[in-house]
Order: sequence, then structure tokens, then C-alpha cells
Amino acid sequence: MNIARALMNDPSVLLVDEPTSALDQDRGARIIELILRLTDDLNTSTLLVTHNLVHLPRMHAVVHMVDGRLSDRVLA
Repeated sequence: MNIARALMNDPSVLLVDEPTSALDQDRGARIIELILRLTDDLNTSTLLVTHNLVHLPRMHAVVHMVDGRLSDRVLA
């Protein structure tokens, strides 16, 4: 429901905070797949915040935050 609400105004950027935190791994993977597909289909950017490192290989780029500051390290 929250994803549909976020998309109803055709945003140019999606901000997604811990979308898989309360889900098992299978459902979490499906949510990540949905977010990535929507990002591509709608030609939008997505900023996804997560502590779940399992999903990082699927991302186009990764920026690490350490102690409230963005680190210099950016992975693609």
C-alpha cells in the first residue's frame, strides 16, 4: 500500500527507508525486485536506505554512511 501511495503522483525520486526490515528473506527479495522494476519502468531514481547488506549487489550504486556522514567510498 505504501508503495502505491508513493507512486500516485508520478515522482521523479522514490525515497525508500528499510523496505524489508519486517519481512522474511523471500518477501524482502520480492519487494526489492518490485522497487527495482518500478524504478526502471517509471524512469525514476530511488534512494533506498537499508541495513540489510544482502540487497546491495542488486543496486546500481551504493553509498555508505558512517557515524552520520557519507563515506568517500561509492561502489557501483
